[in-house]
Amino acid sequence: MPKTLFHTERLASRQTLLNEISEAMSSMGKPITPDKPIPPLLFVFWGSQGAGKTIFLKEAEKQLAGEPDVGIAGFWTIEKHNFAELPTLILGAVQALPTQQKVVILDNLEVLLEAVTGEDFFDFENKAILPLIERGDTLILAGSQIELKQWQEYDVRFRQCNYHLASLSLDEVKQMLEGTEFDPNVAYRLTFGQPKMLSVHMKEPQWTEKEISREATDYFLKGLKAEVREIARIASLVPAFNIYVLRKIRREDQSEDDGLLSQYHDHVNELTLRGMIQYDADLGAYRFTDDAVRRLLALDYRLSNPKHYDEAQGIAAEYFEEEAKGAAFLPRLIVSAVYHQAQRNRKLSQAKRGDLCIRWIRRMRDSWNGANWEQVLSVWESGLNSSELRDELVSLIGDKTFKKITQMFLGYQAEMEV
Repeated sequence: MPKTLFHTERLASRQTLLNEISEAMSSMGKPITPDKPIPPLLFVFWGSQGAGKTIFLKEAEKQLAGEPDVGIAGFWTIEKHNFAELPTLILGAVQALPTQQKVVILDNLEVLLEAVTGEDFFDFENKAILPLIERGDTLILAGSQIELKQWQEYDVRFRQCNYHLASLSLDEVKQMLEGTEFDPNVAYRLTFGQPKMLSVHMKEPQWTEKEISREATDYFLKGLKAEVREIARIASLVPAFNIYVLRKIRREDQSEDDGLLSQYHDHVNELTLRGMIQYDADLGAYRFTDDAVRRLLALDYRLSNPKHYDEAQGIAAEYFEEEAKGAAFLPRLIVSAVYHQAQRNRKLSQAKRGDLCIRWIRRMRDSWNGANWEQVLSVWESGLNSSELRDELVSLIGDKTFKKITQMFLGYQAEMEV
């Protein structure tokens, strides 16, 4: 399987990726040694709509163009070309370069997967990607809205890496806005670092969070049918969701109606193909590929439908509290259970919200005998492997309460080891 590298650290993540590209270029053509992994020749940078993939690829192109003896064999936007002719054009451009090292940049590679059979994608892999990798002197940089795992050729899978482009960290926003009149803290608070919405903020600096979040909903859900749009908006209220909790929030019949379940799966699949959500096998749940997008959609829902938002959080809290009663699946559920309890009580003070969560954990302690506390601590401290979700949870219950709960879980773990 192709390797997927999630850079969970929020600081300078894009610069880290640019450094990875430079390192791959410097390793190209050098002898392979047992103590050093074989460098990738195909980088796929993926992220949902508006993640800044094209801008990132342009920055990488600019950086590489300044390297000695490196030639750029074109910046190819896939949908602008005839798919059948594209491999010949790309290979010809590479062949024409006199430089020792070559770079091919491909944007919107996911367009090749629009056909149900994926025929265009696999033809392109066989006729363009594989020959470029076999050359050994060409680095391929690609942008995609979805993570690409479909490669059929072994040599492609072996030399390919997926890198997720998350939204910008506060430090990156500060760097981007340095020397401008914009306050990076305000920009980050309004946009959560989402690149497209940052550009909107810079064009419309007078807009409030209500206007920014409304613009985000219109932008990210543009072109979706009304039913799919509604599913996406409700899903944004639940950081780790499944079909059943969505149906509960919509107060639909909970019977195992095959037709209704099929419709839900079709809607969720459409959002998956759009690159907006992804199934997390470790959690057994779906989640947004970009927490900044989720938070913007959820904020718009709360501001435009406060009553429905509160009802939805109450339903989600009850659902996850019930699901978390057993010890077996506690690692998958503990963050969601606390998160939605805090959301249900968001009208209370932060301290009160945190206190209620602590009381619930203490009440549940006896039912969690045998829980894997090492896993519970791992997902709790990482915020389900999302620093953005962790920050959001801390903002709801307070840093003091978050640390208090961590200490409680450490204590429960110690009890198990006695």
